[in-house]
This record gives sequence, C-alpha cells and structure tokens, in this order.
Amino acid sequence: MKINLLVVISLMVVMSAAIVAPVMAATTGTSEITGNPGAAIDIGVTGSITGWALAVGSNTDSSSVSLTVSSNKLGWTVAVKDAMDDSKISGTEGKMANWTGSAYAASGNLAAAMHVIGASVPSKTTGADRALSGSDQLIETGLDVVSSQSMGITIGQAVAYTDPRVPGSNVYRMIVTFTGSVA
Repeated sequence: MKINLLVVISLMVVMSAAIVAPVMAATTGTSEITGNPGAAIDIGVTGSITGWALAVGSNTDSSSVSLTVSSNKLGWTVAVKDAMDDSKISGTEGKMANWTGSAYAASGNLAAAMHVIGASVPSKTTGADRALSGSDQLIETGLDVVSSQSMGITIGQAVAYTDPRVPGSNVYRMIVTFTGSVA
C-alpha cells in the first residue's frame, strides 16, 4: 500500500510538473514607443496672369492666382520674391521686365515694383501686402494648424505714363516665387 501510494504521488508530481512546465517556460518583455511628427508645411500655387491688359494707374488681379497651405504647426509663413528666373537683368528685382518671348531684353522694365497681397482668413491666417524685391517678403502668417487651406492671392501692378510700351510682341514679365516655412 505504501508503494502504491508512493507511485500515485510520484505520478501526480510528474503530471503536475508537465502541466506547469509550459507556463513556466514563457517569458514576456515590453518596449515603449514614443514619437512626435516634425514641423511640416506644404504649399501649392496655382494660376498665372497672361495677356494682362495693363492700364496707366493701379492694376489688380485677385482671381487668377491662388495659394493652398497645409501645416501642422502654428506660426507657419509664406513669403514671395522675384527670384530673377530665366536670366532676368540685374536691377529689375521686383519689377516686370521686357520679355521677348524667349529671353529678357537688355533694357526695359516698369518703374514700380509689383505687389503681392496675401489673404486674411479669420482665425487661420493673417495676410499682408508686400512690394516684391529680390529677397523674401512675408505675405502670410499662420494663426492655426491648417489642412489644404485655400486662399486667393491679389497681384497689383502700378503703371505710369512714363513706363514705355515694349516693341512688337514683347511683353512685361516676372516670375513670382512662393516659399513656405515653419520654425
């Protein structure tokens, strides 16, 4: 009887060990993951003004060019400048210059700098009116995080009686460069 009891107890111990063994073999661990996206901005500019019928006086166009901004950070900005594209003649920074259709002519530009006016969208952005030059001029300051925020851009160009007409099929031309930034 003692031997049978010992055999039964021994079998119970072995069976208990077999049941507990898989549980005891498993281990666990943890890994903490944290993150924060970097400050980002994306801008898109659509539209152009071609064949603008400039008249003596103040000319404005508020329907041809638009700006779209997405930014995940407050205080984003958009600036504009005349980047002097296509070998534009030195001294014409910010001014529409005589374009032959394939290159800038050696002389001839409007006397007044072009103005670019950013729109103010309540609680989203504050727009500003800036005369173009060869350096960045701030036209938009973001007041909130935005996603595909669209806004109209107004282009202004003053023309004086002393501004010469360009010959033949030449036109006055300038390319405006928009730059979005976040700090």
